[in-house]
Amino acid sequence: MNKNAEGGLDKAQLITPRQEQILSLLTEGKSNKEIAEELGIQQGTVKQHLFVLFRRLGVVNRAKAVIAASQLLKFQQARGRDAGWAKPAKQSPIHHPGYVWRMISVVAVFLPDATSISTRILVQRDQYLLSLRQAVSDFTVALDGQFVSMPYGGFFSWFGHPYSHLDDADRAVFLAQSIQKWSDNYCLNHCQEHESELLLNPIGIGVASHPEVVAEKTVQITGAESFRSAAILARHARPLGRPLGDESTQRLAPLSVPWLKNDVISNKSIGRQREGSVSAIGEYGEYLNDTHLHWRGMDVVREIFNSYQRSVAQWVAVECWPPAAATSLIDMIGNVANSKGFNVLRLRMPVQTRRDRIVAGFVGQIEMVSAALGMPFNKIYPLTSDGERLGSMLRDYASKPLVIQVYGFKALDALATVLGERGISKLVSCPILMVAANLMDTGQAQTVVRLLGPHPKSQSLSRAFPMQMIEHAALPQEIRTELQSSLDGLSLISKKLIMAAATEPTKSIDDFMTQADLPHHQTQSCLSELTASGLIAPKSGGGFQFRDMRTAEAIRNLTVAIPELGEP
Repeated sequence: MNKNAEGGLDKAQLITPRQEQILSLLTEGKSNKEIAEELGIQQGTVKQHLFVLFRRLGVVNRAKAVIAASQLLKFQQARGRDAGWAKPAKQSPIHHPGYVWRMISVVAVFLPDATSISTRILVQRDQYLLSLRQAVSDFTVALDGQFVSMPYGGFFSWFGHPYSHLDDADRAVFLAQSIQKWSDNYCLNHCQEHESELLLNPIGIGVASHPEVVAEKTVQITGAESFRSAAILARHARPLGRPLGDESTQRLAPLSVPWLKNDVISNKSIGRQREGSVSAIGEYGEYLNDTHLHWRGMDVVREIFNSYQRSVAQWVAVECWPPAAATSLIDMIGNVANSKGFNVLRLRMPVQTRRDRIVAGFVGQIEMVSAALGMPFNKIYPLTSDGERLGSMLRDYASKPLVIQVYGFKALDALATVLGERGISKLVSCPILMVAANLMDTGQAQTVVRLLGPHPKSQSLSRAFPMQMIEHAALPQEIRTELQSSLDGLSLISKKLIMAAATEPTKSIDDFMTQADLPHHQTQSCLSELTASGLIAPKSGGGFQFRDMRTAEAIRNLTVAIPELGEP
C-alpha cells in the first residue's frame, strides 16, 4: 500500500467493481467458498481475482491483504464511493439484511485488582490468570460460543451471535458453573493456606441475557446490554463464591439449573430495578427440581425407567415441534433421572455439523464435568476412531447410572453417526439413559417421546408416547431463540431465500426459487433443507409454502429495518 493519498488513488483506479466486492468480503473474513456463494461465481474465479489483487496490493498472504484492503476501502469511502457493495454483474433478487434481533446470553468473569506487594503472590496470581484464561477459552469453544479477553484482565463469553442455539442460556449457565468449579479446584490445589488473598473467592461470575439488535455479518458486538448486566452481576458475585444470574436467564434456563434464591445482596447495591430478580447458580450435579408437573402424559417416564431397570441402555428420541419444547422436555426427563440418583451429563450440539467439530465439542464438554462426576480429566483412550473413543468415555462415566441429555436439531442422528456401530456397541450393556432431540421433517405441532431400546436406529421396535406441555411452562412469545437457531443452521442460500420469502408470505416459495435463478441442484438442495427444518411444507396441488403465517411473520420480525440517512 502506498504511503500517500495519491498512491492510494492510483491503486484504487486499477481495481474493478467486482474486485472491490471481493475485497470487502475478504475483510469480513469470508473464505473463497463463501465469497463465491455470496457473488454467485466459481471458486476458481475468486482465486484468480485474489491472485491479481495480491500483486496490485503488494502483499503475499490473506492477512496482509485484509489490512491493505481495509485501508483502501476506507480511502474510497472517504471519496464518496460505495467501496464494499457495488452491484454485481448479475444482481441476486434475494435480499440479505444487515441487522437482526438476537437473544444474547453473556458470561462475565470479574478479576479484582492485585493489592499484594509480595512478588511470590503476584507471580502465583499471574500463573493462575493465564491458566484461567486458557480454561475459559477452551470451555467456550467446547460449547460453541465466542470468547474475548479484556485489557483489564476480565473475560467475556457469549452465546446467540453470530449464530444461535436452542439452549444458549443453558450453555451460558453451564459455562459459569464450570468456570467457578475450575477456579475453586485450582485455588484448592495450588495455593498455600496463608495466601488468603488468592484463596478467598478470587473471581466473580455473572450471567445475563437480553434481546439485542446486532450486525449480522460480524462476530463483534458493540453496546450490548447483556455485557453491561453480566459485568455488574460478576462484581457482586465475587464475595459469594457462586455465579449470579439475572431474571431473563432464569426464564430461559429454568429447568437445567439448581437456582439458589439470593437475599444477601440488597436491591440498592445491585440495582435490581434494572436487573430484575437475581439468583445464585448452584454447582453442576446438585439436586434439580422435579418438573414433571409441567407436562401431561407421564406414562412415558415410567416406561423409560422400567426399560432401564433391565440393565440395558435405553435411547429416547424427543420429537417436537416447535423445537424449543424439546429442550424443556429433555430437561424434565433428565431432572426425573437426577432425582432417582442418576449422574447427569449434558451434551450440546454445535451449529457446524462436521464430524470432527461435533466430536471435539462433546469431548470438551465431557472433560468440563470430569471433576463433578469423579472421573480423571486426561485419561488416554488409545483407539482407532473418534466414535470408539467417545463411546469409551461415556461408558467410563456410567460406573453409576447415567442420563445423557443431547440438545440440538436432529441431535440423535448426529450423535449416532459420530459414535458409529462400534461406539454404540460399547454402550449397549451400560446403565445409560440417552435422551436426544430428533426434530421431525414435518412442521405440524407435535410433542412425542419415542423409546428406541438399546440402539438409536431401532425404529421398527420403537414405542411412541404423546406428551403435552402445560401452557404456563412455555417460553414467552417474544423470545424467538428457536426460530433464530433454525435459520442459523441453514446454508447461506437457503437462509437468504427464506428471509426474502418472509417479506411476501402469501407468495409461493417456488416463485422465489424461480426469481433466484439457481442451478437445479441448488434449488433441490434448498427445498430439501428448508423442508427438513420445518419452516416450509409441500402444499396441496404442488409446490411449497410456509408452514404457517405466524412463522413467516416471526422471520420477518427478526430483521431490523434500518432507515436510510435523511429519513425520519
